[in-house]
Amino acid sequence: MKKLLFALSPFLLLPLFTGCAQLHKHSDGNSDGICDGCQKKISVELSFYAVNDLHGKFMDSSAQPGLDEFTTYMKDLYADPAREEILLASGDMWQGTVESSTNKGKLMTEWMNELDFASMTLGNHEYDWGANVLIPNSQLAEFPFLAINVTYNGAPVSYCKSSAVVERNGFKIGIIGAIGDCLSSISGDFTSGLDFATGAKLTALVKSEAKKLRDGGCDFIVYSIHDGYGKSFSASGVNEVSSRDISSYYDVSLSDGCVDLVFEGHTHQRYILKDEHGVYHLQGGGENSYISSAQVSYNLITGQCSVQPALISSGVYASESIKDDPVVGEIFNKYFPDDNPYTTVLGNNAENRDSYEVCSLLAKLYYDKGIEKWGDKYKIVLGGGYLKLRNPYRVDAGNVTYADLFSVLPFDNEIVLGKIKGRDLKQQFINNEKYTVFTTVKLSEIADNSDYYIIVDSYSSTYKYNRITEVERLGSGTYARDLLADYIASGGWKF
Repeated sequence: MKKLLFALSPFLLLPLFTGCAQLHKHSDGNSDGICDGCQKKISVELSFYAVNDLHGKFMDSSAQPGLDEFTTYMKDLYADPAREEILLASGDMWQGTVESSTNKGKLMTEWMNELDFASMTLGNHEYDWGANVLIPNSQLAEFPFLAINVTYNGAPVSYCKSSAVVERNGFKIGIIGAIGDCLSSISGDFTSGLDFATGAKLTALVKSEAKKLRDGGCDFIVYSIHDGYGKSFSASGVNEVSSRDISSYYDVSLSDGCVDLVFEGHTHQRYILKDEHGVYHLQGGGENSYISSAQVSYNLITGQCSVQPALISSGVYASESIKDDPVVGEIFNKYFPDDNPYTTVLGNNAENRDSYEVCSLLAKLYYDKGIEKWGDKYKIVLGGGYLKLRNPYRVDAGNVTYADLFSVLPFDNEIVLGKIKGRDLKQQFINNEKYTVFTTVKLSEIADNSDYYIIVDSYSSTYKYNRITEVERLGSGTYARDLLADYIASGGWKF
């Protein structure tokens, strides 16, 4: 398997220019990548592959394939001598499943080492357990974490870099990483002192880094950004876009000589964009559904570069014709040597439950748990909060495992007893369509300036606009999925 080189020598280029019987100056009048004189190939053929928002989808499930076939697919590509492959990630790789989240991304990082990732741009969900998790994972990783715009209390952080340089056949490629305007999507438990530079500040950082990389000999620069806010784009073909179409997260002036190819993430959209400077932007959906790909041919004499973008479906790289790579099972068994969360059944669900039904039940379970814990001391009037299911956005009929619940409720947000003013209770919770709540108080009975006690999760309690004063946390590692697991195990959905 190919390994990345981070200490490079300019003399690695010499074989491309001294392969003839006698030294001569190469020429390529017709720009076909073949020397006019010696007929030696004088172009570099690169294959870029990028994944985004994988969310720990490591093992096969009913909703999507795991990474066993993906691993085989990539290793087969590495074995092909015709091209040089570079694999990178654009964020949100760890959080989302029991197999990855319970070890806080270590399992996924080991797998990424196995597949020789060139880099991983940080996403917002890499911060779901706080920045302290990033330090040991960055030490475990055999590739750099990238985020040019992250600071803590105004200073750079140790767990990520601004860029990486990889080399193929003497050709240097620079990769710049950045995390977008995602700070508000991280729990307030972990954002104190943390900052992500955005807008003009981010543009200036990227331009400066691109210049440094080009001055250091990089002729091709990739920008990997965990962001993609803006309008929706077609999933088929190439979308021609103007600067205003993507200006909410990308300054198109970067495409004017600074970066040559952009891989994006965060929104789980699937698209290929071509901006007004001819630079391609790719995002491959999410959760192991697509790989973003760009085949690049760079003429070392003329400097001309061609890029052929594509999105590769999991129907291709995870088809039945591709054998499973056993290393995936080996890594899984390392972290789960005794109990398999995919086979241990909690109970039986009599029918399919959609997001509305599940979240409504969770709001009631929040309330019931609050009454059980604190009901003798406080008059609790509401349970709920920002409750949303993740992929596959439902709980299917049949036997239910803890892994099933973890996929739809992956967040480690603690259960909180909070105090709130009546006006905020009405505005932020009862009259807020984004929140799902169970309440025992009538709207007409709520006094604006009176205090009320509610049960929410720590994501909702730390969101500053909710203006909640925390009284106590349940603790003990009990999250929404655990309340639902207990409910199912007690036969709540059996009939």
